[in-house]
Amino acid sequence: MRVSRGALSLAVILGSVNAACVNFRPPPTPIAAAAAGDAPTPVWTTRAGKHLAGQMSVQDNTLYVGGSDRKVYAIDLASGEVRWSARLSGMILGGVLLQGDTIYVATSRPDGQVHALRRKDGKKIWRVSTGTIAAPLAMIGGVLVAETQRGDVLALDPASGKLRWRRRVGVARAPAVAAGDGAILVSTTDSLFRVAVSDGKVLHRASSPGSVVAPWLAHGGALLAGTTDSQVVSIRPTDLQRLWALPVDAPVLGSVAALGDTLFLATRVGTVYRIDPGPEPKAVRVASLDWPVTAPVTILGGHIILGGADGTIRALRPDGTESWRLRVWRPVELPPVPLADGLLAIGGNGDLHRYRR
Repeated sequence: MRVSRGALSLAVILGSVNAACVNFRPPPTPIAAAAAGDAPTPVWTTRAGKHLAGQMSVQDNTLYVGGSDRKVYAIDLASGEVRWSARLSGMILGGVLLQGDTIYVATSRPDGQVHALRRKDGKKIWRVSTGTIAAPLAMIGGVLVAETQRGDVLALDPASGKLRWRRRVGVARAPAVAAGDGAILVSTTDSLFRVAVSDGKVLHRASSPGSVVAPWLAHGGALLAGTTDSQVVSIRPTDLQRLWALPVDAPVLGSVAALGDTLFLATRVGTVYRIDPGPEPKAVRVASLDWPVTAPVTILGGHIILGGADGTIRALRPDGTESWRLRVWRPVELPPVPLADGLLAIGGNGDLHRYRR
């Protein structure tokens, strides 16, 4: 069957229109003044890449963040201008880690690499092949810790990238964290490992309370995390002894946050819990939201800040009542960045919004 040129052109046009409709996301709908409450005042809005993800760092009034376009961005928080961007060899995995004047970042190709970049201009210092990285990088005890999808924990020299030791324990999704007396905690899907920073020797092993996919919180001499098994747990880092475990109504995909001695967390379905200090802690439900929480809980000015799939960032008081809200491109996957005089909100379209209190 012969297809006319006009019909073919029309098909191409319609296909392009349909693709655009599928990928199109409308801009954020302004929030009415009555619903916004005492929201921060906008200062500037800008965009960097198409989508920003993973852990971020702020130093000297500059935000360092990785994008889905394989670039690391340095963004001036005073003006919103991009100071520099550096394109890497593959997709950025786990965001960026800033230590001193060096930025460390893992990429997916070729075959997984870890890069070290100069903070002032993004120029390469070194890169090393590691295998694909499964969790955000961490710097503990003068060692750069990388966890791979093959289940290896790698200790790299921060200055050169040279491998100091390798230990296979299983796949981890959360970054390693300090576990006292020259050790790190690695949490795999089924086990917790306490590993010596100096040589990678396994010092303690315990069964996992459930998969931990967000960074642990060090608080009051303990390590705390939420799990995909709908629990929040507290362990003693020196021997991995479980101190307590509390059930919640859905998986916890973000980190626990602390406001003084009080803990807050949000589950995947939008329930916010408070855990008050005491010998017998209890998870008390303080708010039930109508949308999934897609960003980690942040504490700012005595408020609990939550970002959701609908592009709305809400500030709750400790009792769960709402103080203010603002809206960015959906979904909100990165936590707002607390600043001395306000915050930086990051939307799901590479958009950044600077607000002042």
